[in-house]
Amino acid sequence: MNYSPVPATSKMLQLYVAYLASVKHFHYSTVRQYLTIVGHIHKLSGYPDPIKEDYNIILELRGVKRALGTAQIPVDAITPQVLIKVYIFFLYNTLDLSQTVALSFWCACLVAFYGLLRPGNVVVHSTFNSTTDLRRIDVSPCSWGYLLRFRWTKTIQYREKVMEVLLPRISTNHVLCPARAISQLLKSTPMADPLGPLFLSSPRQALTYQEFRSCLARSLRLAGLDPSNIKGHSFRRGGATWLHKQGVPVDQIKTMGHWASDAVLRYLEPNFEKQLSTMVNYGQSLEAVTVTL
Repeated sequence: MNYSPVPATSKMLQLYVAYLASVKHFHYSTVRQYLTIVGHIHKLSGYPDPIKEDYNIILELRGVKRALGTAQIPVDAITPQVLIKVYIFFLYNTLDLSQTVALSFWCACLVAFYGLLRPGNVVVHSTFNSTTDLRRIDVSPCSWGYLLRFRWTKTIQYREKVMEVLLPRISTNHVLCPARAISQLLKSTPMADPLGPLFLSSPRQALTYQEFRSCLARSLRLAGLDPSNIKGHSFRRGGATWLHKQGVPVDQIKTMGHWASDAVLRYLEPNFEKQLSTMVNYGQSLEAVTVTL
């Protein structure tokens, strides 16, 4: 719009906030993130942050927050039922499980669900990076299943620790058994480089996030499901919600999902049956209460 971005005037920043909120229709949190970038650009250019002490911007952001609210629209959860539909409608109807890409895609789905992970942690974004991406050597067989070690995630960016994900062996015949799927993948790619990617689209190419998303969207459409609100966090939310429904304490889910904050609470869907049972018991416990006048 022919404005010089640095240094930004107060008037220009006010117009920018209004543009992001009313024209781009960004969420309040996204507007704040864009303003943070503006502050960084100014500091890198030798100017002070033009937003931090600008009372007009503070008031405008307060109005944007009131107008737009701060509620976030949750993504749809990937549930065990959805996973089974993915297995049936995609792997059996369109791809042969003997194909490396199909088996890698299915294994990635199960690892993301059981590990409460984003698929971006499981497959590569574009080109395989041996220092950050999941490698074949990062998989260890155990008597109870497989152990996966992740060296880089959103919360592990300085190699300060290794995140371990447990993949149990639940049944040699069940389609949702992650150990069974991993075992099939390893056996079908015996000549793969141990230091190369675990999930492959071909014998020499890593399965990318774009390919994973394409396979997932296609299988959901074939199953009659809307893929528009299935995002990277859908597996993470689905796994956490399923554990919650099984009665696993929130603290344990937080540990298993490696949440450093209470953000896990945003992922857990309310369990109506459990709440109803609790309230019924609560009401029955009051039946014995008497009042002496």
